[in-house]
Amino acid sequence: MSIYSWLAFLSMMSVASSFEVPFPQSSAQIRASISSSSGSSDDAAASLNTQINKYQPITRQIQLGSGTMAEVISCIPPKQTSTNDMMENMLSSLLFGQGTNTKKKKKPALAFLHGSFHASWCWAEKYMPYFASLGYPCVAFSLQGTGGTPTMELGAKKVKIASHVADLDAFLKGLADSNDDDATKSLGLELGENPKIVLIGHSFGGLTIMKWLEQRYDGDERNTSNNKDINLAGVGLMCSVPPSGNGKMTMRFIRRSLKDAWKITVGFVLKKAITDKTICRDLFFGGGTEDTNGITDEDIARYQSYFERDTVATIDLSDLAKKLPSALADKDTGRAPFVDQLPPVFVIGASEDFIVDKEGVEETARYMGLEEPLIVDSPHDIMLGRRWNNGAEAILDFVQKV
Repeated sequence: MSIYSWLAFLSMMSVASSFEVPFPQSSAQIRASISSSSGSSDDAAASLNTQINKYQPITRQIQLGSGTMAEVISCIPPKQTSTNDMMENMLSSLLFGQGTNTKKKKKPALAFLHGSFHASWCWAEKYMPYFASLGYPCVAFSLQGTGGTPTMELGAKKVKIASHVADLDAFLKGLADSNDDDATKSLGLELGENPKIVLIGHSFGGLTIMKWLEQRYDGDERNTSNNKDINLAGVGLMCSVPPSGNGKMTMRFIRRSLKDAWKITVGFVLKKAITDKTICRDLFFGGGTEDTNGITDEDIARYQSYFERDTVATIDLSDLAKKLPSALADKDTGRAPFVDQLPPVFVIGASEDFIVDKEGVEETARYMGLEEPLIVDSPHDIMLGRRWNNGAEAILDFVQKV
């Protein structure tokens, strides 16, 4: 190589380096920037919020392969090659006449599924921008009966679990880029032809995922061949309704506290969580005042308006009671029959969960083949409020190993 080539290369490297803005920041860099702050914890939270606010989720109405016209929210980090990769490729080209293969391990897409009274918006406030800022594509859809996803049956007030499972299956298959016009049609999110997916569900969304896994690994050859359409790299359940449903938990709550059992009953069955601020706070956000978990009265009013919008139709509990995942669990161990076929799994519970108790979380962990769940400092709505990052960090530790 001539001296002029070296000078040209060094000049380009100097210019590129002077304008380098690492994208996306690694989780270590973000943690370091927060922990190195000399200010208060509020300053650290503000710094993190500034980081994630750069990534704005996009909401679309997309018809799933199941026929449901669903609300889909995505937060996809832009594709960009780092300056270091470009310099390495440039140097190799100058020295050896060809570039290096700078393709790095692609991060999995995170697919989120919400629970009752919620919709995909609950992931879009904090989790989706946060993980997108770390380079993870994030997607979520709203189940039938919510404000963004009407029921297939016009005017229906109840939705069967089978309908939710069919929509989830179609949604996951649609994450792959494809030109097919069949039921596996792509949602057009440009995640690649066979993207790795980590599926994460909260509350009732977790039980829906259990039913979907039951179908996926039921031994039916038709489903086995369809499994190839979804590159499932991991599964996570957060504050999930356990495989046995709410029945056993309700009895435990009645024995422990009639007052708490009453709040849960009127909060969900009579939908008092939509109109009563105290019940709303207790059920989802850790109770107390706005200082307890960073949820202001204005936030409560906003969330209650969402809850009202997203309970147009609710799960058909009488139908679900006949099809609970626990029916297929091993009677001695509580494990699901498909545990040995699962990808890596995590189960997270919340220390201040008013809705799903410790026994319920432990039951879910056993069902998914784990010795015990991970408990984080949080109320039931683990993805909202001041402590949202506790659950997010637990997820990050998991997906970094996938």
